[in-house]
Parts: sequence; C-alpha cells; structure tokens
Amino acid sequence: MMKLGFILSCVIFGALAASLSEEEKKLQEIHDKCQADPATYVDHELLHHLAENIDNPKVGAHMLCESKAVGLQKQNGELDLNVIKQKISLTVSDKVKVERLVKECAVKKETPEKTAVNLFMCLDKDGVTYFHEF
Repeated sequence: MMKLGFILSCVIFGALAASLSEEEKKLQEIHDKCQADPATYVDHELLHHLAENIDNPKVGAHMLCESKAVGLQKQNGELDLNVIKQKISLTVSDKVKVERLVKECAVKKETPEKTAVNLFMCLDKDGVTYFHEF
C-alpha cells in the first residue's frame, strides 16, 4: 500500500511539474540559484514582506540577483526597459497598462538593489505577480 502511495505521489508531482510553464520553471531556477549563493541567500519570510524589508541588504542583494538573471536589470544594475516591458506583457495584455506600469515601476533608485526591490513591489502592488510567487 505504501508503494502505491509513493507511485501516486510521483505521478501527481510529475503532473504538477509538467503544468509549470517554461517561464515559471526558469524563474524557479533563477530563484533557487540566487538562494544557493550565500551572498544572495535570504530568508523567505523577508521576501514575503518586501515592504517592511526594503532596506535589508540581504533582500536587496537577492532581488537584484533575480532581476539581473531575468534581464530586468543589466549587469551594471541599470534597468532594461525593453525587457521589463516584454515581461510585463506576459501577464498584462492591455498595452496602455503595460506602458503605465513601465513608467511607474521601472524607476532608478539610490542603488541597484533598491531599484530591484521597488520594481518588484510596484509590479506586485498592481497585480503583476509574475516575478515572485515562490
């Protein structure tokens, strides 16, 4: 009976994994890679409360790691507006809203880390949760 339960669990897990889009799998890999590096590891609780942890250097380092890996920010920390627009368009079909979100959310802050955190928070506030649902 336990063997049947194990097999059923494997089938269910396999079905769930198969249902993840390629983009979601890529995002999960990026998140895991950032978490695996001690310089960009951060406790998940801090990520679930970004607004309260906006000045936490570990949160900033992790969010910048993800932002650069996804392509939202270049290696030098500058925002890549074309990529940001493209990624937002994956979940928002209204072109006017996409443009508004890019203007409102893709704003350079004092540091690349704060830019990353603010970008994610701004998009999330507007219902674009594509980036951080882990």
